[in-house]
Amino acid sequence: MSLQNDPQRRVRRSCATPLQSSSIASPCHPNPTQPRALSVLASALALSCVLAALPGTALAGAWTQPQGDTLVIVKALHSDGRGWFDDSHHRTTFGDGQQFDGNGRSRQDQLNVYVEHGLTEKLSFIGNFYFNDVGFSNHDAVNGRQQTTTTGFADQEIGLRYALPSAQNDVWRSAVQALVSIPAYGRSKTYHPNNPSANSDPALGLGDYGLELRYSRGRGYTLGGRNGYVDLGGAVRLRGSAASDELRVDASTGLSLTPSWLLLGELNVIQGLGNGRGNFDVAGSGGGVGFVATGTNYDLTKLQLSTLYTAPGGSQWQVGYQQPVMGRNTGAAGGPFVAAWWRF
Repeated sequence: MSLQNDPQRRVRRSCATPLQSSSIASPCHPNPTQPRALSVLASALALSCVLAALPGTALAGAWTQPQGDTLVIVKALHSDGRGWFDDSHHRTTFGDGQQFDGNGRSRQDQLNVYVEHGLTEKLSFIGNFYFNDVGFSNHDAVNGRQQTTTTGFADQEIGLRYALPSAQNDVWRSAVQALVSIPAYGRSKTYHPNNPSANSDPALGLGDYGLELRYSRGRGYTLGGRNGYVDLGGAVRLRGSAASDELRVDASTGLSLTPSWLLLGELNVIQGLGNGRGNFDVAGSGGGVGFVATGTNYDLTKLQLSTLYTAPGGSQWQVGYQQPVMGRNTGAAGGPFVAAWWRF
């Protein structure tokens, strides 16, 4: 059997949740108090966009790595656009005559390294590491085009996945997983509305700890003589500080087109629970404070389609595109991604 025809070895998990556009530009307005108020809202929406990009997506999450085996995926993603979903789930753009005037535009580039190592036949270590370049721009009537950018390490994730027992003749496999999210940048770098000149750059993540608990169930199948797999997952993500907790539902499938090519499709749904609080300050470096999440309550549904090629030497190369299709209070820009897979 060729490698790609075995879902337990071929496809474990995609490197990261497909990228969402990050920031929303703050508008220009002649009233000096209104730009600050709107910039606070824009920053909150920007943070929601970044947070949507960070958590890993469950692709073939029902399987663990064999003991001693390691999977490494290096993935690069890009998103750039003016689209966003408002509080009524309507897709719109940052254009003239709207709440966010000034032709705002958001952009995010992300490098993600995903590591999975089999500690035993049933237990795998998970590591999900992110480096982001996040920016937004808008047109100021006085100063012209204004741009802000933040570059650095985002929230990092580590955890464990455990394969649940199953009957010998059961075609379905199940697993549970726990991930801890750890902020890897100074909280004083996050936006604070009372000190915008010192903390005006877009945040790289939540800026506080989080925990995700996930259950996945999957199986292999045959379609038209071609081998494939399907994986279904559900999770609750508990987020620190003032952020709303989330429910997440994921579905993915892969189908071998040839011995070397695999077609992958994925659906990801994020539903905010609306239990976030208001502005929340935490101690930052140098005696300052950092602004962490203004509720960050958002919804997002996105699709991803990609192909995975297995080279003669065993390395695998992936190219694809992701696109948000529904959402609330978050960005709507899609974008391409490329990834390289290695097994040791």
